[in-house]
Amino acid sequence: MKKLTKAVGAIAVAAMLIPLSACGNSRGGGGSSEHKDSSQVSIGISMPEQQLERWQIDGDNLKKQLEQYGYKVTLQFADGKTDLQSSQIQNMANQGADYIVIASIDGTATGAAAEQAAANGSKVIAYDRLIMNTDAVDYYTTFSLTDVGKMQGQYIVDKLGVKEGKKGPFNVELMSGSPTDNNAKYYYEGAWSVLEPYFKSGVFQAKSGKLPSSVKDWQSIGIDNWDRQKGQAEMENRINSFYHDGTKLDAVLAPNDAIALGTVNAVEGAGWNYFPIITGQDAEKANVQAIVQGKQSMTVYKDTRLLAKTTAQLIKDLADGKTVKAKDKFNNGNKDVSSALLTPVSVDKSNIEKELVDSGYISAADAGL
Repeated sequence: MKKLTKAVGAIAVAAMLIPLSACGNSRGGGGSSEHKDSSQVSIGISMPEQQLERWQIDGDNLKKQLEQYGYKVTLQFADGKTDLQSSQIQNMANQGADYIVIASIDGTATGAAAEQAAANGSKVIAYDRLIMNTDAVDYYTTFSLTDVGKMQGQYIVDKLGVKEGKKGPFNVELMSGSPTDNNAKYYYEGAWSVLEPYFKSGVFQAKSGKLPSSVKDWQSIGIDNWDRQKGQAEMENRINSFYHDGTKLDAVLAPNDAIALGTVNAVEGAGWNYFPIITGQDAEKANVQAIVQGKQSMTVYKDTRLLAKTTAQLIKDLADGKTVKAKDKFNNGNKDVSSALLTPVSVDKSNIEKELVDSGYISAADAGL
């Protein structure tokens, strides 16, 4: 499987998916065979759940963007259930959706529903999570996945001061995302590309022994469904089993904010007078507050407003009869999918105000400032 090609900066979003004047009617070509008035364009949005704050925000942002173009939009959440998501997608297709945007719970399990949608004439856009092993996905919009992991790994390296000569050994515990989410593989690959040399040299060690034998074994430390409670239970088990004797835990690679918050809760439950370095991803309000309070160390901010805008613009270009050619490609096991890859931002206490508050992504009050 090919890795991500180099991400393009957020400023260049307009150039990521380039609308051309020619029309097309093949599935891979990205053009609509029949131009419709905006009021006749039907779009379905399938989000994986509402429990994680980010998916509620993503769904609402995307629906709002598309409705501004005059399209008919149906937004549904699948409550973390793959069967329900597949059923919702199939219903959208049966009801004549011209375009279906899918943020998959399980990128492989969603393939059959995407194929039914394609058979019904719908264009399928994978949103933030690629739909795997099928020709039915037409476009993919997301952030540079490996960059997210690299930012998390680099933050740990920088804060532990190994480049300044600190030898350790430092106790660093690793977790990865949901084993059913193909994105989690790339996040972990990015992090491991930074952390691996320090584990090999002995500067870093995982006292729990939960260290994948290779990057390909990332699922062995995966947290199902990116779940906070499951992440908390895993970290509580490691603390009680390996750090109960006063051994210092220096850092935790938590792949997203839900698992990061679970880690914070586990540390608080242990009664320690310190917090290890804890990474995260998504810049959720509770986690931003935890960063301000000195509990969580950092998060990787992905401006989902920009992702929604990019996805909505893609659909508008297609609905206007334009053929869209993407600058990036991402292989899903069957084909190279035309992709728009946005650039994430590493955020900690030093730049929360600049990156999150000043940009209007979160209020100062919600950030706890």
